[in-house]
Amino acid sequence: MKQFLPISALLFGSALLIFAGGINALILPIRGSAEGFSAASLGLLGTGWAIGYVLGCIFCPRLVGKVGHIRSFGVMAAFAAISVLFSLLYMKTWVWVPLRGLSGFCFAGAAMIVESWLSERAEPESRGRIFGIYTMVNLLASTGGQMSLALGDTGGFTFFVFAAIFYCLALVPLSI
Repeated sequence: MKQFLPISALLFGSALLIFAGGINALILPIRGSAEGFSAASLGLLGTGWAIGYVLGCIFCPRLVGKVGHIRSFGVMAAFAAISVLFSLLYMKTWVWVPLRGLSGFCFAGAAMIVESWLSERAEPESRGRIFGIYTMVNLLASTGGQMSLALGDTGGFTFFVFAAIFYCLALVPLSI
């Protein structure tokens, strides 16, 4: 247990970010469908996310090298919150696809930041166990975020705002 206490804030922050991502990943196609987006447009949301993810994998390591883990994670969480709030303000495919790309970029960055941070903190004999717990926490958080949509009306603004709130809450454990 003593090996997990130093990384508990990192795991909790990651869980909050992934929970928000679970909400965001599901509210967009549900709401887009309700707004009359075509099937091709909804498919482009996934394409935008994947392109952003690849770009995040390429560019985020440089950011971490320049400003460190905490600031980089803060940037990723902030831009993820901004992307979901802009999605609420502008319900147009041509806006949502690049915002989904920004979200993918942020997710790649956040994952790289957390995983490299965990790798630095983990002792060689506990690394597998720590990454197993990290993966379990992320899967539970993602599922929880997606399942939370069953608790309310997806037609309003609530889930967009909750996603942004949880993105911002992800900053708290890592900042303090």
